[in-house]
Amino acid sequence: MLRLATALRALGHRVELVELGVGHPLRYLLARPRVAAAIREKSPDVIHVHFGCSGLAVPRTSVPILTTFNGDDLTGTPDTRGRLSLKSRLGVLVSQYVALRSARCIAVSKTLRERLWTNSLRAKTTVVRDAVDPSLFRPLQRDLARERLGMPKDEALIIFPHNAWEPRKRVWLAEAAVKVLSQWIPNARFWVVNGQGADEMPWYYAAADAMIVTSMFEGGPTATKEALSCGIPVVSVAVGDLELFQEAPTGLICADDTPLALASALREVLQRNPTERVSLLPDSVKLDEAARRISGLYQDVVARARGMSA
Repeated sequence: MLRLATALRALGHRVELVELGVGHPLRYLLARPRVAAAIREKSPDVIHVHFGCSGLAVPRTSVPILTTFNGDDLTGTPDTRGRLSLKSRLGVLVSQYVALRSARCIAVSKTLRERLWTNSLRAKTTVVRDAVDPSLFRPLQRDLARERLGMPKDEALIIFPHNAWEPRKRVWLAEAAVKVLSQWIPNARFWVVNGQGADEMPWYYAAADAMIVTSMFEGGPTATKEALSCGIPVVSVAVGDLELFQEAPTGLICADDTPLALASALREVLQRNPTERVSLLPDSVKLDEAARRISGLYQDVVARARGMSA
């Protein structure tokens, strides 16, 4: 978020952030007075909401709203049985309402846009894919990264940079795949990484040999693009930003969601063993490109609002 704000400022926009915090969903409603005060004080031309439920923090206003949907705000978060809880269903319902009151919407993938319930909502929604800052997520030396993190140099590390406690991430499937992989590559190790700051994550990607994605569904995921930007190959089930599989065919390998298929794909990418890592990220999902597209949406939203008030 902060890096996107910096990129938008570089394009000439004045960006003011209002943080809503984390915790109980009621925080969105409790933040309404702060958001209302910020609207009065800053007199914005557009309000850009990030994540569907965050729209509850925006009071009734004449300022046009642009909402970005990131993933589970539209897909929901399943429990261990793959079912959506009542809380998650309410979150999806709130996101549909926020989309309805928004002048325009952004979805981070085409598959996510299809989660909007009506043709009219989908029609006003533009896909601006999760983007990565390549100046931060860049190839680093593997041995240097392992020394920095205290990781052994002789293991084949398969990184899983996701919240392992979320059922939709299917950590069990990733673990099973690496277990099969270890029959062919005995030094293969499954490596869960959570809770690291953005500035540290490039070192974790650099220390890995490959990344695995086994989610039921995703908006992006951003981590895939971060790994590719760091020169790390990714093996993934068909989920999230499906266009990326065509745009980065040497870096992103699609596999069926079975341990054997995932393990076979991991073995394939590990056997490549390039002498030097280079970024595998397509230009279409770099931060500057996303900022330019969002800037264009700001201009469109403001122009439409002024035309309606004229």
